[in-house]
Amino acid sequence: MINTDTNQEMNVYKKTLLHYIPGVLIPAFTNIFLTLGLARILSVDLYGDYAYYLSVATLLTSIFSQWLVQSIQRFNSTEGKKPVYQLTIKLIITLFASLHILSSFVYGVVLFNSNFQDSAFSIILSVIMLFTAQSLTSIKVALYATNYKAENIKALNIKQATFKSLAVLLYLILFNDYQISHLFSVIGIVVFVNICLEISKTENVGLLFLKQLKALLKGRGFNSYSVLRYIKFLLAYGLPMTGWFIGTNLLNVGDRIVLQSFMSSADVGIYSANYVLVSTGIGLLVSPLLQTAHPIIMNYGQNNISNKAAIESFVEKLSRRYLMVSIFIVVNMFIYYEKISLLLFGAEYQSGAVIIPLTLIGIFFWNYSMYGHKGLELSKKPLTMMKFVLVCAVINLLLNLLFIPLLGIVGAGISTVIAYISYSIMVKINSKQHINWIINYKFILKYSFLIMICSYLISPMVNYILNHLIKIINGF
Repeated sequence: MINTDTNQEMNVYKKTLLHYIPGVLIPAFTNIFLTLGLARILSVDLYGDYAYYLSVATLLTSIFSQWLVQSIQRFNSTEGKKPVYQLTIKLIITLFASLHILSSFVYGVVLFNSNFQDSAFSIILSVIMLFTAQSLTSIKVALYATNYKAENIKALNIKQATFKSLAVLLYLILFNDYQISHLFSVIGIVVFVNICLEISKTENVGLLFLKQLKALLKGRGFNSYSVLRYIKFLLAYGLPMTGWFIGTNLLNVGDRIVLQSFMSSADVGIYSANYVLVSTGIGLLVSPLLQTAHPIIMNYGQNNISNKAAIESFVEKLSRRYLMVSIFIVVNMFIYYEKISLLLFGAEYQSGAVIIPLTLIGIFFWNYSMYGHKGLELSKKPLTMMKFVLVCAVINLLLNLLFIPLLGIVGAGISTVIAYISYSIMVKINSKQHINWIINYKFILKYSFLIMICSYLISPMVNYILNHLIKIINGF
């Protein structure tokens, strides 16, 4: 019999989702327009470099922050009131903030002495500025999420997306000679200022500086040894999960790295634009569902860890909401992907539209497996998750090395779908040993059939609208 806490958790899920929907959709739409604007304004080569280094910054964010983010999500409910826990979090936030401020200062000096032109060193510094700011944001969002403060996440995300878009727009208007490091530094500074303003609501911003934090540590009777010992405790859980996130980002950026090596920046740009269309297209609508479900499932699972049947049923119940939204997107993107790519990016990127159906299937299974591997998280098997995703990252890299020289962009798409589906298969097989991932095949088939019929009936009207929009925007 399912625990009566299910109804309470579902009520929390629904209330939290109401905040996550605007908090995720508005920034997602903003990022789409930002991506579209950069793809059309920058040259294909420059956009390719932008997409490549942005992937590197995202990977660095995972490497340096996800161990703490995952530990917060796991331990905040039990450790959150302990002074040593609070001070450890503040110390790490201070270190990220100090690194951002230092890299910003050095970047300004380097850029001034190089007549504001890109160099390898200036790009590295701007990437550091970006990933440190993103890391601070990830940590703050994790703290909000574990306390069910979805309204705070909504406000933070909306402000960040708005400020970032306005700053980039202002840069594009004021400058003609666009530089990669300029774009990253602008975004990095805006994200950093936004998170500082957010921290200032509840904390003394002076804590972002080491001198202030050192005084606080002594005032509480702590020393470096006690904090380091606690960091070791958090790392014991967080590092395996960091390995999972690193593997995840390698899955995302591995194809671009190989494309850059064997082909050109233009190919990276064409592939990245169409890939972003897929990942954002699904992520736009399912991300609120995934972000809302994660803390709900984790809290419910920990409270009912002895009742595996209840957990399995609860996860399946939440995953159905994901299936309803994502299947609708997958079916319609399959039908209209060429026209949507042409409408959004123009003819220059049309050669990469062929990867949309491939990556679409892969990302659908990948996001679905986020529900499936919750059983592994609750069973305290982060090493198993890390092993699975690293195996998939290796599969992706090897297949890219094989297929990209032979098939180009199409080879990258084939590699992506195989790697993502491989992770889902491994999770499904392994879940039978712990908390089983229930896949409702009957529901998937029925709902897919219904969506296909509805999409077919309205396709003449949708095609008519898309064709006219393409003529208006692209001028033919």
